[in-house]
Amino acid sequence: MLRFLGLLIAFIIIVPIIRMVAGLVARAFSNFAFGTQTPQRRTPTQPPSAPGGALHKDPVCGTYVSEAVAVRISSGGKTHYFCSSACRDKFSSA
Repeated sequence: MLRFLGLLIAFIIIVPIIRMVAGLVARAFSNFAFGTQTPQRRTPTQPPSAPGGALHKDPVCGTYVSEAVAVRISSGGKTHYFCSSACRDKFSSA
């Protein structure tokens, strides 16, 4: 019985380590074979980029919206980008 418990504990500890190592080896091989790189993390102050243009943070709800589809208003020489007309109206009434 004691031997069974020892094997069970060893199995519980060793299998996740083997899976982790196999995943790292597979990721390294994939990067080498296909030329892909691990995506770089962006800093919290850097807005994400989009294929359709730059993204701007909606000042009301905080979502990022593309310049191509954003609802815009200019106030005080600055352009504000909104995800919807409802957010624009909330900003205008505040």
